Amino acid sequence: GPSGMGKSALVQEFLDSLVAGGDALILRGRAYERESVPYKAIDGWVDALSRHLLRLSDRGNLFRLPGDTWALARIFPVLRRAPEIGEMHAPLADDPHRMRRRAFAALRELLASLAERQPVVVSVDDVHWGDADSAALFLDLVRPPKAPPVLFVLTYRDDQEEGSPLLAATQAHWPPGAEVR
Repeated sequence: GPSGMGKSALVQEFLDSLVAGGDALILRGRAYERESVPYKAIDGWVDALSRHLLRLSDRGNLFRLPGDTWALARIFPVLRRAPEIGEMHAPLADDPHRMRRRAFAALRELLASLAERQPVVVSVDDVHWGDADSAALFLDLVRPPKAPPVLFVLTYRDDQEEGSPLLAATQAHWPPGAEVR
């Protein structure tokens, strides 16, 4: 791209070229400084994921969902907009740690199923504002074995690297064998 182009603009240009190519599923999100939702570096692109699942559902070609998708929908209620997820019955009580593990596993499986159909790109802008929960989920999505074949494009401002819970956690706990550039 032209010199002096900001990181976000450069990434937008890259993603727009993929959209123009028509093959890839692009899920875009952004973390905001003053937002205090849990999983704030995940929330936005899961929103995009829910719209995609709703479109698949409307066309009648939503694949078999992971059995624990209800656990994922408990963390991200927006996913319940797809009727197949909204109708899932969740067990009444589950240990919160086990439920979180089940939710993370469901998202890995869901992304893997989508990636069988088309390339999947997840983009998160200003990821430095992300929280420790977002970091835990990202780390789970990229860990071998059988990590879903997804390209994660994360942008952050260099001057915000210090003091970012997400960047600190992902750098300290990046799984061996997970590719990063």
